Amino acid sequence: MRRLFIQFYLLLVTCFMVAVVMVGAVYKQAVDDVGERYLSDLLRTTLSLIEADLHGIPEDRWTETLQSSNHDFTFKVTVEKQSNYLLDEESEEALNRGEIVMLEDKYLFLQKIEDSNYLLVAGPLRYLFFLHQLKSVDYALLALLGLSLAIPVFLWMQPHWKDLVTLEKTAGKLAGGDFSARVHLPSRSGVRQVAAAFNHMADSIAALLASKKALTNAVAHELRTPLARLRYRLALLEGEEDSPAKKAIEKDLDAIDSLVEELLFHAKLDRPEAPLQLNQFNAIAWAKERIHEQATLAPELNWLEPPGQELDFLADQYLVTRALDNFLSNARRYAASTIQTTVCVENRNCIIMVDDDGPGIPESDRARVFDPFIRLDESRGRKTGGHGLGLAIVAGIARLHHGEVLVEKSPLGGARFILRWPT
Repeated sequence: MRRLFIQFYLLLVTCFMVAVVMVGAVYKQAVDDVGERYLSDLLRTTLSLIEADLHGIPEDRWTETLQSSNHDFTFKVTVEKQSNYLLDEESEEALNRGEIVMLEDKYLFLQKIEDSNYLLVAGPLRYLFFLHQLKSVDYALLALLGLSLAIPVFLWMQPHWKDLVTLEKTAGKLAGGDFSARVHLPSRSGVRQVAAAFNHMADSIAALLASKKALTNAVAHELRTPLARLRYRLALLEGEEDSPAKKAIEKDLDAIDSLVEELLFHAKLDRPEAPLQLNQFNAIAWAKERIHEQATLAPELNWLEPPGQELDFLADQYLVTRALDNFLSNARRYAASTIQTTVCVENRNCIIMVDDDGPGIPESDRARVFDPFIRLDESRGRKTGGHGLGLAIVAGIARLHHGEVLVEKSPLGGARFILRWPT
């Protein structure tokens, strides 16, 4: 919010300065033209009068004549040789034409005495010195006005600032899983309509999630009853216990039962009140144990274990075990020959990585593989199995740990799945 204040203040000050400079430039041009005209006329008359006094008087008596004159000038007038001043070519030509030349840095006016190498030097003029000081005052006033604009800007933005901070904090709570969070602003608030729209959006999201959870729970729980009846009736059927038909039916029932469990577990992860049972454990030994269990299902693959002996992770061990099992199970289905597992702590993040040398995942599909029931073209069919919930469950576990899950191209040639959460 501080950035918003600074941006708005700088925009206001810039517009103000541009307007002041433009108006000041027009005013200065007009005043300078008039002032220079009157000053030039005054000096021309004055210097012409002095030059007339010096007419016919020898050069060696010019200074004495000037000192004895009765002209009551408010500035000093002297006679000096032209060679005393280093002037540019343009100024030299102006003097030769009888024009008055101003030396701004010394606040002096010069006019050449006709048919001589001497100059009438008027000044320094306090008027020019005052104008120079006035420029500094102008700059100081502009700076003061620019700084003073911060006060009304701050007073105007402060209530909006507080309301936007409240809105930001509430959005953070909503993103963190607190779907009951709402914004309550006073009726005079300038962003009250935004808060009302936010609350309406939050109500819609909460209703949608509640409907989704209710549907998932209802379907999962209601499926359990007919499944139990089917298993009971299957047991009562006459015939051989090991018949292919019965085995096929039992396999399908097990698949449906597994799907129900996955649905219930996925629905549980979506609940904001789902608690984390955090504990510290040795990640190396834990990962090796999970790899050995998966290796028994595919002994033909080369299972590369993480090196080392001791590495502490802080997490819900049950949930991250489920995540690693899903990674390993997914890699087992697609790997050609090698699966590599890495666990490490890097930049204050606990990291689990599983690489395989399978076909990999196209970059365009990597964002949606973590959506529920998403199956890519290569994974469809009964050969690979799965319900399309494994990676979605890992994504839910990452959210609960305030972490992230992503997939990249593996150095082995296939896919690299990464689960990362802060220590």
